Amino acid sequence: MKQSHYQSIELLAPAGSPEALVAALDSGADAVYSGLKDFNARKRAKNFTLDEFKYAVNYVHHHNKKIYLTLNTLLYDHELEQVAEILNLAMEYAVDAIIVQDIGLIQLIRTYYPSLTIHASTQTFCHNSMHAQFLKNLGVGRIILPRELSLHEIKAIQQKVPCEYEVFIHGAMCFSFSGCCLFSSYLFSQSGNRGRCLQPCRYPFIINGTTRYPFSMKDLALGPSLADYINAGITKFKIEGRLKSTWYVKEVVSYYRKLIDSLMEGKPFKKEAPGLRSTTKGYMFDSSYDALVDATTLGVAGTYIGTVTQVKNKSCIISTRHPLQKGLRLRIVDNSGKKVYEGTLLDYTYDKNKHSLEWYISIKSKLPLSVYIIGESKSDNTLKKLKAIHYKPYSVQIHITIDSEFNISACIDTFTVQYTYTIPIQKAITQELSPNTIQTIFSQTAHFPFIATVSVTINDTMFIPLSQLKQLRRTFYEELYNDYIKHHESINQQKKSDIITHIAIIKKNYTAIQSNNTAYTWQHVEKLQTTDANNTFIELPVFVPEDELDDTITKIENYMQSGFKHFIIPTYGWLEFFKGNNVVLCAGDFCYCVNSFTYEFYKNNSVSYFTISGDIDALDITTKYYNGYIQFKKPRIYLVTRLRIPDAVYSFKHKQFCPQHYANYDVLIDCE
Repeated sequence: MKQSHYQSIELLAPAGSPEALVAALDSGADAVYSGLKDFNARKRAKNFTLDEFKYAVNYVHHHNKKIYLTLNTLLYDHELEQVAEILNLAMEYAVDAIIVQDIGLIQLIRTYYPSLTIHASTQTFCHNSMHAQFLKNLGVGRIILPRELSLHEIKAIQQKVPCEYEVFIHGAMCFSFSGCCLFSSYLFSQSGNRGRCLQPCRYPFIINGTTRYPFSMKDLALGPSLADYINAGITKFKIEGRLKSTWYVKEVVSYYRKLIDSLMEGKPFKKEAPGLRSTTKGYMFDSSYDALVDATTLGVAGTYIGTVTQVKNKSCIISTRHPLQKGLRLRIVDNSGKKVYEGTLLDYTYDKNKHSLEWYISIKSKLPLSVYIIGESKSDNTLKKLKAIHYKPYSVQIHITIDSEFNISACIDTFTVQYTYTIPIQKAITQELSPNTIQTIFSQTAHFPFIATVSVTINDTMFIPLSQLKQLRRTFYEELYNDYIKHHESINQQKKSDIITHIAIIKKNYTAIQSNNTAYTWQHVEKLQTTDANNTFIELPVFVPEDELDDTITKIENYMQSGFKHFIIPTYGWLEFFKGNNVVLCAGDFCYCVNSFTYEFYKNNSVSYFTISGDIDALDITTKYYNGYIQFKKPRIYLVTRLRIPDAVYSFKHKQFCPQHYANYDVLIDCE
């Protein structure tokens, strides 16, 4: 293994709460990824308030680690002003990168926050080199690859498009391709692309009269096979789990830290990775349904800790060997996965010898019952630990000139200001005031958030009492802080104003005068049966593996030569192929044109039409009223998967679903 690969290894851990963040760093993570209360793909995690996140960034950087902010959901126009406030904070506190799904947000950041580093979320579904090149050309610094790729495919993408890539090595897997699942939206009006997925893939379905879990994936646990990724030059490794407990984060991060360190030292490490459900190596070597799906076992989110052995009048007895602490959030579920009770562990007794917990709650349900940790209540001690690290975010260059007056010039980035103070300055008689003394005094910024570099020019020998200098220092830093904050807020407000104006201009230029009434037919490229090239949109494949990309492109070029010019692109990467081609493009369901910045991007990249997936709340979408919006009469797609779904009727809540097969993927649709 190349030593250079080890030097660039990054073990990236989930931090869904302040407690998990501290646990991840203590356990050996090189970086963490965290979200705020809104606009991240794990909205159900505890996440961070704005103030907590400031302390978190400072704490992480104090330990010479990295922190990435997740803004990896689709965004509506009316939310972008609030998003701008978050980006302003990310700029001020030097967040190491922003993890993004929405193409419109990438455009917004590139335009108004060009110094911020962007990581393309796995929700962007970058599955081949064409898609990788598209994202790289957008200025993305790192691409988080889908879990559904094999090691061979990852190596091929990396060789064709040199870039920084990140892969998942442990945690829950989705049945659908990331970014292509609309199941939760259609069933529960809770969109996974908006961070609200209720995980219907874990629910029981009826198949031929039998209850099964046909879409419940085993957990990914790469373990010692991580060495194969390192040999392939992949060095950014991500652990899933912002909804998991702090105990889980600590356990898993510690395991992979020991594994990586052993590999670096050339020592054998054969211990398998810890898991909550049954585990698999994922798509790394196998993409078969039976290898990756556990259709007979309930797949519950959370950390399994034991079973309820007895239900009493006002308590229940739980058999568990799991480390327990006050404040854990526990969920009790029955054999079908239905929630029986969920609450915080407060009033209880625990017998360590018998491994028996008596939880004083009232439940009414028959055994068997299973118990899971789903999180923790906030810990004041953890927040105190984050806040204990003193933060000095602003580097200020100060020059002091003393003649008849006391002049101070200060510079913070591009902000410069001059202060003049009139104080009694005496001619030195016995005790001369040295520049070093003034430099030392003004280098001390007290509680103000400055790191000061001070230089001093004195035009004559003089004397100023130290008490006056210290008072002057306090006055100066208070004025500097107030003036800089006003300047900083003015810039931030201007950015928000510019973004709002930008959206208004797009609305003015592109709002449709009348709806599009042209009748277009639609056919999938793999089932094309028409010769009408003028009014037929050909929908391209959602998933094209790397080793079939060239052949697929050749087929499309043949269609173009035959006169077909209308194409529905289901994912962003196809824009890379169609550059400079004389065609009519429609951005499909999974291109998610739900805000004005995305729409403008498509208009600037020769996309004439777009559609909007039916799972998104249409009332919030400005783009629905723009030129080029059309809807096709197509089957409702609930999810798109690389797995071959067994042919059957899958029943859930009086609904019936059936698979539809394509060359390299399946979709789940309503049964006809």
